[in-house]
Amino acid sequence: MVATNIGLLDARGHFNRFSLLVDSDVFEALNIEARKNRSKTHIMASGVDEGTKFSVCAALSGRFWSMRAAPSLLEWTQWCDEQGTKILDVSVDLENVMAGFIIPVDQTERPPFPLLGLEWPWEWRAGTGEGPPFTVGSMTHPVTDIGFRVDDFSPQGPFRFSLVSPTWEVAYKAEFTDQGLVYSPIAADATVRYRHTTVPAAEWINKHKPYLYLAGDRLLTPDDQFLAPRTDLPPFDLSLLSPLEWSGVDIKVESMGPDRLSHSIQHYMSLHLSGQEDFDILLDDDGAGEVADLVGITANDTDITVTLVHCKYSSEPSPGARVGDLYEVCGQAARGAKWREYGIDALLRTLDRRAGKYATRHPGKTPYLIGSIHELYRIRERAPRLRPHINTVIAQPGLSAAACSSKQQHLLAGAHSYVKALTGGTFTIHCSL
Repeated sequence: MVATNIGLLDARGHFNRFSLLVDSDVFEALNIEARKNRSKTHIMASGVDEGTKFSVCAALSGRFWSMRAAPSLLEWTQWCDEQGTKILDVSVDLENVMAGFIIPVDQTERPPFPLLGLEWPWEWRAGTGEGPPFTVGSMTHPVTDIGFRVDDFSPQGPFRFSLVSPTWEVAYKAEFTDQGLVYSPIAADATVRYRHTTVPAAEWINKHKPYLYLAGDRLLTPDDQFLAPRTDLPPFDLSLLSPLEWSGVDIKVESMGPDRLSHSIQHYMSLHLSGQEDFDILLDDDGAGEVADLVGITANDTDITVTLVHCKYSSEPSPGARVGDLYEVCGQAARGAKWREYGIDALLRTLDRRAGKYATRHPGKTPYLIGSIHELYRIRERAPRLRPHINTVIAQPGLSAAACSSKQQHLLAGAHSYVKALTGGTFTIHCSL
């Protein structure tokens, strides 16, 4: 099943509360850092079920549907039975379904956290109108001109706040009852002109509840659902760690040099990658001002993929949880991401120039492990009409996947987030077990 449309409610991002992602596989754009502060409002996906293509959509409200039309009432009821069986299946892992997103919790009592702010539902921002007018006395203002002020920061008791317009203020409280969170005025209420009738403002607010923002980036939605950032997840997606055996490698030796030192990290990675990928070019670019230690290039009729491999030696002869071994190589990966902005053509020109300097420094030696300068020229001619992709690889056998510490994970998460944002490509770390 592949998700093609997903709505996200951000518990942390104040200026981008709701976002809608649409593409061929939107989950590819969302790493673990992007998910842990967001909850899905809806999702649309397609796939194959027992050999038949299908689509399914679901919303946070509990509604689910398919984009196809049922040819008969019988087929529709059969579809309902099939989907209902899945929903009632207790073996389904909710954590797997939510895929690292915030899991909403139905709230029936006051959360023990101070109220920090309120906000009208994001749907009002999506419209073109000003919303219904609020009136106190003879002064009227549209809802989009009315703000909130928190009047009580206590973690217990009713939520207390005021609606604040340019000319008046009205105090309210909100308490949990059998009907959920109910809003009521503390004194005289405002009125709202809504659908050709005038109603008390509290009545309108209870039908169009605001979002409540609580301490710790916690959020109470208009549906009385409580969202809290995921602190139970690791800072970094550990599935991106790819342990290798590093047979015959001295993990304290990084560069293979012109003599192709077989016990170096760079040499091992050149053999590993050439066995995994069908590169048109694999280039040794190690040295001052490098694009990367190894650069792999693959081009076809429509796409060009550049793989930037950043190698780093270990400060100790055995793998461990040393943060220092990762700082420099994460920085190299971040600098390598700039080439997506500079352009593939600029990257290829730079590689061509550096390959020429390599031959000058090391007579009789070539930086081309796969391919040649002639293949590079042929790719350069085609590059402007090819769709670019940049994949990033970190090779650090001094990092132990089993012992990867929280500090190392935070460092890798920062590098991953930055590189992913700039390149949109994959991010892989080859380490030790």
